[in-house]
Amino acid sequence: MEREGIRLRKICADDHEITALAEINREAFPKEERAPLDGLLQTGAEIVGIFRGGMPCGFFALRSYRKIRYLAFFAVRQDLRNQGIGREALALLKESCAGHALVTECEAPYPEAESGDIRHRRKRFYLRSGFRETGWFSRYDGTEFEILCTGPFDHAEYAQFTRYLSGLLEDPIPEPYQRSGENIAEN
Repeated sequence: MEREGIRLRKICADDHEITALAEINREAFPKEERAPLDGLLQTGAEIVGIFRGGMPCGFFALRSYRKIRYLAFFAVRQDLRNQGIGREALALLKESCAGHALVTECEAPYPEAESGDIRHRRKRFYLRSGFRETGWFSRYDGTEFEILCTGPFDHAEYAQFTRYLSGLLEDPIPEPYQRSGENIAEN
């Protein structure tokens, strides 16, 4: 699949690009949030490399469960950010996930944070890229994450997914919740 010079390709543990993608992973995520690519592959995640002109520019780490395609990690090489690579790669990913709900989580913006705050910018990026708010949240290690989705969001199936994932990983995955007092329509 290719678009605007951006190509996506599934990566295996023995692909020679895995080293470059591991370096992107290292620079993109703080140590406490990073998951090694080989560990992701060993637990059933799919690593999809993002390429421009044959050069590895970033990656997606995806997990599949029934009608859910969960975008666990998404990174673009630091020196290539803000050039449209992520936007185009995400558009290609959405096309490849047709018929599935593409779900991700981003750190929930603090209400008092400025609009230029990184959490606000990340959320706006996903919303501009076709994701929408679901009204559901999760909490990992004291940080609240907002669940975003490109299609209909089935919170019961997503909760089943989190239980399934908890059986694969060392750390339990929290189940989604809605904030109390909010009136959110069912999706």
